Amino acid sequence: MADTSAASAEATDIATELAARAPEILHRLNIDFEDSVLFIGRALCGHPEATKAEVATVDTESATLVVTDAAGEHDHRLAFGSPVAEIDMLTIELFGFILQARELAPDAPLTEAERAMQQIDELRTFLTNVVAVKDIHPHLRQITFGGGDLATFSPAGPDTFLYLLLPPPGRDELTIDQSFTWEAHAQMPEADKPVGAYYTLRRWRPEQQEIDMLFVLHGDSGPASAWAAGARPGNPVALWGPRTAYAPPADTDWYLLAADETGLPAVAGILESLPEGTVARVFAEVDNPDERQELPSSPSVEVTWLYRDGAEAGTTTLLADAVRALPWPGGTPYAWGGGESRSMTAIRRYVRQEVGLTREQVSLVAYWRHSAHASDPIDEDG
Repeated sequence: MADTSAASAEATDIATELAARAPEILHRLNIDFEDSVLFIGRALCGHPEATKAEVATVDTESATLVVTDAAGEHDHRLAFGSPVAEIDMLTIELFGFILQARELAPDAPLTEAERAMQQIDELRTFLTNVVAVKDIHPHLRQITFGGGDLATFSPAGPDTFLYLLLPPPGRDELTIDQSFTWEAHAQMPEADKPVGAYYTLRRWRPEQQEIDMLFVLHGDSGPASAWAAGARPGNPVALWGPRTAYAPPADTDWYLLAADETGLPAVAGILESLPEGTVARVFAEVDNPDERQELPSSPSVEVTWLYRDGAEAGTTTLLADAVRALPWPGGTPYAWGGGESRSMTAIRRYVRQEVGLTREQVSLVAYWRHSAHASDPIDEDG
C-alpha cells in the first residue's frame, strides 16, 4: 500500500509540474517547431492538406492538436506510448509522434525537430577530470578540465556550451559513461541520475587537452553551483555536447552583445573570433566593478558595464533598458545575448518587434531563470 501511495503522489507531482510549465512547453513547440507540429497534424491526424496545426494541451498521457484545413479546425488527441513519468520524457514522447509521422509520409520535407534530433544524435559525452581551480573573485570560479576524452574534443563555435554532468548528490563517482543519452537518463533510478547544468567554454587549449569554464557561485541553490564551490583537482565529470547558439548571417556588419555573468564567457569568445575592425556594442551586467570579467578590447568594440549594486541577479531590467536606450545605428546587425530568461525575452521582443530584426539576426539565449520567473513562457521568437 505504501508503494502505491508513493507512486500516486509522484504522479500527482509530475502532473502539477507539467501543468505549471504547459505555457512554456506549448509556446516552444508551436514557435520553434511549427513545421514539425504541422507535419504531425497532416500525417497522424489525417489532414494532408492542413495549413496550420498547434499543440493546444499536454498532460501526462497525451497531447491535443488543433489542425486547420479548408474545412475548418479539427481537434485530435494523440496518446503517448506510455504515461510521462518525468518532464524529460515529454520530449521523447513528442518526438515519437514525429517518427510515426515520418513512417506514414517518408517523402515529406525534413522538419526542424528532425534536424534538431539529428544534431543531438551527433553530440558526444566526454569523460574527463578537474585539473585546476582558480577563484577570479568571491563569486566567480574558473575550473579547468583536462585529459580523458578531451583528446578528441573540438569546440562548436565561439559560444560553445556543454552540459556538465556530475555524480549524483552524496556520491563521488560518475554513474554514466560515453554511451550516455537523455533517453537512458529518463529511465535511470533517481538515486543514480547525474546532476548538472549547461556551462560555456571560455578557453580551449588543444595542445594540453584542457578546457576552462567560469562558474558563478551563488550558494547551494543549484547542484552544479554547489559542486563548483567545492570542486577539487581529480574530481570526475562528464561533458555532453558541444553545442552553439551563435550563427550570424554572412552580411552582418556589426554586433550587439548583451549578457550577465553567465553569458560573459561567450561574449569574450565571440569578441575574440571577430575579424579586426569589426564593430561591436557590448552591454555587460555584473553586481559591481570588482566583479567584471576580462573581455577582449579593440577600438571598434565599445563595452558598457552595468552594475546591480547589490540587487539580486535576475531582478533588474538593466540589460533591456540599456539596449532600448541605444541609438540604433542602422546597418545589418546580429544580436546575441546570454543571461536570465526574462531579461533575454525583453531584449528579444524589442529587437524583433520594434527594431524589426529578422529571426536569423537574433540569438538571445535564456542561460538561467530566476525562481520568481518560473511560470514565464520561454519566448524564442518575440
